[in-house]
Amino acid sequence: MRLVAAGAYAGPLRRAILAYKCGRRDVGEALAAWLAQRCGPIDASAVFVPVPTTGARRAERGFDQGVDLARRLSTLRDRPVLLALRHRTGDAQRGRSRADRLAAHDRFACVAPGVLPGVRVVLVDDVVTTGATLADSAQALRAHGAVVPYAVVLAAARR
Repeated sequence: MRLVAAGAYAGPLRRAILAYKCGRRDVGEALAAWLAQRCGPIDASAVFVPVPTTGARRAERGFDQGVDLARRLSTLRDRPVLLALRHRTGDAQRGRSRADRLAAHDRFACVAPGVLPGVRVVLVDDVVTTGATLADSAQALRAHGAVVPYAVVLAAARR
């Protein structure tokens, strides 16, 4: 799976993403516009599938920034959004070591298995660190017949 990161998780971009995650939803519009300009061509038949946050994070923040980002991106790029994934567990990746992140598998369940065979999916997330979350998401979708050629993220953290 090819990864397109719009920038590095540092400086002003990092601050903007953190503000967005902490409830500054107005920042989401600018972040989505920035990602839309940098994610390159999107297959005309592709759908955006957001990588969902945990239920605990969604409750804490009052929204799921991955879903919000994907919806904004879909409007800008004229592609549909499919909410096809959910967390099997409530474990967040934040604060985990690289080894722990890479060892955690099977964290996502597909909630739209009947519509996925042959569908081209572009995964959408805010930040990629090790790639484990994106890999697990893609695996869950591929297990139900989806084609996942690449993922787009706002920022990539240094490893």
